[in-house]
Amino acid sequence: MARVLKNASWLTLSHLAGYAIPLIELPVLTRSLGPDAYGKLLFAQSVALSLSLIVEYGFNLSASRAVARNRENPAYLRKLFGSVILAKLLIALCLLLFGSIWYAIQMPHLTSSDWRLAGAAAVFFLAFGLSPFWYFQGTERMLGPVALDLAFRFAGVILLYLYIHEPEDSVLALFILAVAGLCNTLITTGWALSRIGRPQFELAGAWLQICEGWHTFVYRSSSSVLLSASPAVLGFSAGTLATGIFVPAEKLIRASTGLALPVLTAFFPYLSRLSSAKDSRGNTHGWMLVGVLTLGGVVGALLLWYLAPWLILLLAGESFEASAGLLSLFVWLLPLRMLSQSLGLAILLPQGDERFAGYIMICSAIVAVALGILLSGWYGAIGMVMALLVAEAMLVLLLLYRAVRGRTH
Repeated sequence: MARVLKNASWLTLSHLAGYAIPLIELPVLTRSLGPDAYGKLLFAQSVALSLSLIVEYGFNLSASRAVARNRENPAYLRKLFGSVILAKLLIALCLLLFGSIWYAIQMPHLTSSDWRLAGAAAVFFLAFGLSPFWYFQGTERMLGPVALDLAFRFAGVILLYLYIHEPEDSVLALFILAVAGLCNTLITTGWALSRIGRPQFELAGAWLQICEGWHTFVYRSSSSVLLSASPAVLGFSAGTLATGIFVPAEKLIRASTGLALPVLTAFFPYLSRLSSAKDSRGNTHGWMLVGVLTLGGVVGALLLWYLAPWLILLLAGESFEASAGLLSLFVWLLPLRMLSQSLGLAILLPQGDERFAGYIMICSAIVAVALGILLSGWYGAIGMVMALLVAEAMLVLLLLYRAVRGRTH
């Protein structure tokens, strides 16, 4: 348990650094590149990061669970490592093929700078998509990889400060960020191989990992895609003014709900291992984690509700006063999301019930989008918030029913 708590602390630190480092990068890049060049860099980086999440697939859960349950079996780990790496490469090659076709179609409209930026984005995409972080997560030894990741990210910030000075440096800036990630991926891959030995690459094994990771991929992606798509849905049904009011509050809620993920990620392999061994402590510790995180969500919601006017004024300015009122309602998504995340990652998925969790997550997203279009057309931004709350409450009830039912059978 002490190791799990240490891993949770380091993952939380890494998660917070994920917010802090872009804030440090921001003035360096904006002042040096200007709005046009910075916009192009940000677009290329966002596309590359989104595609890398597809390559990551569901392996951070499905493969890390397999490692946790078989970490004393070197032969199994060698086969698993080779299968996951090959699966990631196959997904990456498919995405690169589609990207190449798109660029070939757009070729007459692209400049040499666009091609260089695409090359940098491809390196960025591969660096983050092929990371073997799932292996260290499964072995519950994440101190070294997290520390290495933080070191390379801070080194990247320093290089940006030293070498990025004008708009023409946008390609170099993205290459610096990409190479920092690539170095981390290469070193951690070598680190993993030094522990397990030569991996076994089998096409059948890679396909098996893709199939087994599908439901965890659906589970992890549905929630994040829903919040990301909410502004677009709102803009479509209620206009850009409603979107402008919605986004400041949405960003605060998204950042707050994300604080549970490092803790759940650290506990997931541990709970999976106990569940596999039919150890009753896994169920007990899982429900304790659900209770602690949900209580934290309630406390966080009350704090955000109290600070809403001040936070919106600080982050967005006086012209976004309506966002403060919206945030006062939006905050109740926090305990609901904490409860749904913890039920999934602390109870259902460690027991191998990701199929149900994934399908229910998709249903919840569909309900949220449909209700969002309907209610935001009548009530504007507050209608979108109401839709998200209703869909999340539905998700919580279904997950809770499944978790309690599983406990009594």
